[in-house]
Amino acid sequence: MNKILVWLGILIWITVALAGGNGGHAGSFLRIGLGARGMAMGNAQVASPINGFGFYYNPAGLPWLKDKSVNFSYNFLSLDRQFNFIGFSTPLKPHAGFSLGWIYSGVDKIMGYDSGGHETGEINHGLHAFYFSFGIMIIPNRLSAGINAKFLLENISNQEESYKYKGKGFGGDFGVMLRVNSWLSFGYQLKDINASLKSNTDDIFDRGMTRENKFPLSNRVGLYLITPLKWARVAYDFEWSDVGEEKNHLGIELVVPDAALRLGYDNDHFTFGGGLQFTTAFGIRANLNYAFVSSIIDEGVSHIFTWEFAF
Repeated sequence: MNKILVWLGILIWITVALAGGNGGHAGSFLRIGLGARGMAMGNAQVASPINGFGFYYNPAGLPWLKDKSVNFSYNFLSLDRQFNFIGFSTPLKPHAGFSLGWIYSGVDKIMGYDSGGHETGEINHGLHAFYFSFGIMIIPNRLSAGINAKFLLENISNQEESYKYKGKGFGGDFGVMLRVNSWLSFGYQLKDINASLKSNTDDIFDRGMTRENKFPLSNRVGLYLITPLKWARVAYDFEWSDVGEEKNHLGIELVVPDAALRLGYDNDHFTFGGGLQFTTAFGIRANLNYAFVSSIIDEGVSHIFTWEFAF
């Protein structure tokens, strides 16, 4: 009985802390967004995913990459949450692109209690997504398509690892991107195809069971427009899923040489940020970007920093 109370408390707490804005459905950590540029622009990226973080929004952007890049993201989040990323992307000449990436999300050092109110030690929770992405031009410099294959892993364990909860699974994404001309692009993504986390609770409860938590299947369509001002760009995405969620994403990007300012509206909260580009002593182009994301469910604001080293 004590174990049951402890685990129920953990799962309820994690659902509130991590699933805000996603209705508590499985896989919410993969619906937060990725990279400071995208998140500062309200996650409106399906038609302009041409950087090292773009595979997340639309793998069809990979053939448009110009350089190889190593990419890092670190999020400063409230409630002791963590959300970090490391990845590598490269064009495959003449008409393709490829990337690898690892997203980690979780909460560490959660104090557990038994039914008598006594501490039972710290508990850690981690979610992992390992991405393998590929994109190819269907019509050179006009139409591209891409796929993401992702391996999913979840772990919950106490400090002594005397009991563990594990879940694992696979999923996929599919995307297309159409570049009408030099100033207008359209994109579409089908996200979390057959994605789920399967787990067995025999090691936790006396009467364990096998459970499958399926991720909602979502669709996203959008555009990216370079205005006649050239330095002002606008992005808009509309997103819907098979659990009835509908979201609007709007972003504005103001670009000058080696710098950018970004503003966004992500369905129900505002975002903003900026970026700088410079060249290192070794000839590597470095992009440093920042995003501020306002509170969604009174959990506090988030600060996202990303680094992209292109060579």
